[in-house]
Amino acid sequence: MENLYWMLEYGKVFFGWLFLMFLWPSVVFGAHLKEKTRTYRFSFCVTVQIVIVNTVVLVLGLLHILHQAVVVILFYGIFFYALWKRRRESRPAAGGCEDAEKSSRGALRKARIPGTGMAGSVRYGIRNLRLRLKEVLWECRKKIRPWLRQYGLLGGVLLFGMIYFSYGAFQVHSYGWGDLYVHHEWIYGLIQGEVFSGGVYPEAMHCFIYGMSMLLGIRVYSILLFLQGIHVTIFLVSVYLLLREIFHWRYSPVFVLMLFLTLDVVSAEQIYSMFRLQITLPLEFGLHLQFLCALYLVRYLKKESLFRRKGKTSKYYWDENLFLFMMALTASIATHFYVVIMAFILCASFALFALKKIWDRRYLVPLTASVVCGCVIAITPMAGALLSGIPFNYSIDWAVDALEGEETRRLQERVDADQETGDGTEEIQAKAIGLVNWAEWKEKGVHFLKETLPELYRNGYPALYGESRTRWILGLTGIAILLCLAARLRPFGRLNRICSGYPPLILFNILFMVIYAMPFAGYPELIGDSRFCSAGHMMVLAVTVMPVDAVFSLLQRFCSDLVLKRASGVVILGIYAGALLLGNYRGFLFYELTRYNSTVKVTDSIIDTFPKKSYTIVAPTDELYPVILDGWHEELKSFAEQCTDPEYTLPTEYIFLYVEKKPLLYAQSHFFQGPFWLGEEKYMDTYWKRYSKKYPYSGASQSPEIKTAEITENTLQDTREESDNEWHSYTRLEERTRLEARVYDWCRRFSKLHPGVLDVYYEDEDFVCYYLRQDPGRLYHLGMEDYAE
Repeated sequence: MENLYWMLEYGKVFFGWLFLMFLWPSVVFGAHLKEKTRTYRFSFCVTVQIVIVNTVVLVLGLLHILHQAVVVILFYGIFFYALWKRRRESRPAAGGCEDAEKSSRGALRKARIPGTGMAGSVRYGIRNLRLRLKEVLWECRKKIRPWLRQYGLLGGVLLFGMIYFSYGAFQVHSYGWGDLYVHHEWIYGLIQGEVFSGGVYPEAMHCFIYGMSMLLGIRVYSILLFLQGIHVTIFLVSVYLLLREIFHWRYSPVFVLMLFLTLDVVSAEQIYSMFRLQITLPLEFGLHLQFLCALYLVRYLKKESLFRRKGKTSKYYWDENLFLFMMALTASIATHFYVVIMAFILCASFALFALKKIWDRRYLVPLTASVVCGCVIAITPMAGALLSGIPFNYSIDWAVDALEGEETRRLQERVDADQETGDGTEEIQAKAIGLVNWAEWKEKGVHFLKETLPELYRNGYPALYGESRTRWILGLTGIAILLCLAARLRPFGRLNRICSGYPPLILFNILFMVIYAMPFAGYPELIGDSRFCSAGHMMVLAVTVMPVDAVFSLLQRFCSDLVLKRASGVVILGIYAGALLLGNYRGFLFYELTRYNSTVKVTDSIIDTFPKKSYTIVAPTDELYPVILDGWHEELKSFAEQCTDPEYTLPTEYIFLYVEKKPLLYAQSHFFQGPFWLGEEKYMDTYWKRYSKKYPYSGASQSPEIKTAEITENTLQDTREESDNEWHSYTRLEERTRLEARVYDWCRRFSKLHPGVLDVYYEDEDFVCYYLRQDPGRLYHLGMEDYAE
């Protein structure tokens, strides 16, 4: 029954996402999208819609009219008006069909056999219904079959990926990353009508989730829990579309996606980046936008005909590809600034091979105008907030500090010290730039070649992939480079057409490795915390597939498409089977475990059972945001401190106290378990070997094991003072155990003082929830003097 509840919540989020991301713009902009390709329609929905929702919500907030009723009237009003308008426009065309249908119905009535009566009419109606049902099924099959033939392999791979990245939310029902509490708080601010409640920060994801919740009534908690596992398909499709522009054989991008979803990763940084793909975070929400920026920049630069309108020819190249490039850039700025940096690096890789066109004013002026317009659209709401007195969010300062790369270097130093590598590599420090002579330049050049380059290499491919895989990657990259060089020769004209898109992607891989390794060599860190790894890893795999793409493309001269398509299906299944049999299959990911699943179940039960604002839940901060719209929350530490005050009360009819009989090691990296075909239990040691240095008070566990403590008599008698840091009382196991023991002891004493008042609402071997009911006019005094002694 519990799994059914979460499946229903997942279904709500899935269909709500489909409605707001795809159905709403498809209906509202139906006239514009009607004659467009599927690629254009998809890209339009996943860029323009993000910009629209973000702009509308933030502008309403700045005008102080952000309210559910206003949002519902605005979005549903436009949606139903568009439906009505479409129906009215299609009515004249459908008139002939309606007349024909009426005449056929009249003929059928006349054709009835006289004297058959009611029974004959019923039999006729049933037979007619069966015929209509068969006709509908036949029409559906007729429409779906071409889609399955063209996109069946891609659809299967996308479903495979969605299951993998959604699996964790069905194993652990609490937020898998601590940042989600902050994002929930910002969304709650939008619900209260306050934009940028945590300071000015890109809020496109928050506005989208707010829209889903307000328009469709879906709980914010459920959206944050499940959305990214669904939304990751947009990331995968966007990669597919960019690679379709680069590769010659249409199934080569599917090979890349299958490798990405199947092959295991061998470094902690890549495990962390894959983990983030299942968490609803702003960066991961907008990760697809960098690929769409590059896709439509490439398509725009391929344009060779000038724009014509009303018989006049424009002096510049304007087209729909430039529009979608602008919208992708706008959405990336509105979602997360790191996405903008990633998009710039990816676009620069392609632009360097088209500098002649870019510096042509016919391309340069429209490109510049689109970039300026995109920046203005995205930044205007943020600028309005700054002008109204709202400061920047603190994380902007963190991002600036992260550019120095100091945190990454310190973490690497701890790892190296533990491993005692002793490789004799000197520490490289950045030097101030000043006036230097030629001798100094020469010395710097020698130092760069002898010290910096080896350091960049050591912290690049080998650090992320290990020595063995690095050799494979560099070998296949070398083959791709040789193909590109051979394509320049006159006898290989066909190969030139096949390999024309390879060089920019190879360049991007080199840039990715340099950017990743820069902080380890003393240079700034452009994108912190290994967040570039998932996108970079995808492109590394794309380069390794280039020789395979060339082979399939050349075979098109000798084999039919049907044969090559079936061979492609075999390759996709071979990737899966090979990884599974050779021990290179992917591992299960993890969540940061902050609550027992039973705690989540109890909170949901209280919300569904008791009237709004009639209860208070006494628990750690993790219960605050799930209950914030329905009830009240009291911090467990605050309760433990005040329960010695005889005048202490809580003014609600019901009071629920959460006590962990086995206190949880907070935010432990809890790795999942599951069926063999979905993953293997192999990532925990690799991940925690590195990140234990960053989180010394946490830990890692492999399901079904959970790292906990236990309340004993010694714990109950421990009289040491609690930490002044409230967060340490929850995150450090020893202090959390003392806190839980203190509240557990209070429950026993209160039950003795007031027999029959404190009842058990739920209890298992790990967790117990007590509750009491009181008259709001005659509150229980929760403080006990004898307890204070």
